[in-house]
Amino acid sequence: MTPMSFIIHEGRILFRTKPGRRLEGIKTNPVVSIETSTFDETSGDWTSVIVKGNATIEKDDAVIQATLTGLYDKYREILGTPLGRGGIQPIASFPNVVTVEVLEISGMSSSGPFSMRTRQGRL
Repeated sequence: MTPMSFIIHEGRILFRTKPGRRLEGIKTNPVVSIETSTFDETSGDWTSVIVKGNATIEKDDAVIQATLTGLYDKYREILGTPLGRGGIQPIASFPNVVTVEVLEISGMSSSGPFSMRTRQGRL
């Protein structure tokens, strides 16, 4: 499991990645799972969503540009310039955009306070 920044675009999950284990894994076995969760510090409530799908390395320049723009727009206000020092890192830094076609979605949530021992990822 590795952290990543992603967007949802036209019903697909899109992210960019450098060459390495994640990209090689997708080339070897394109079936992937992506998990995202939220935690409310005040109530202790959490929600977790797991998506299973098929990943492909994107070749369409319009989708690649939409991914870069979408990532910048999504994270700009939260972190300032999260995708690189001073702005979006050049495409050469993260030359691969991956598209995940969603095949299955599941999720879980809590409905009240709980201890650190029962936080998501430890259930």
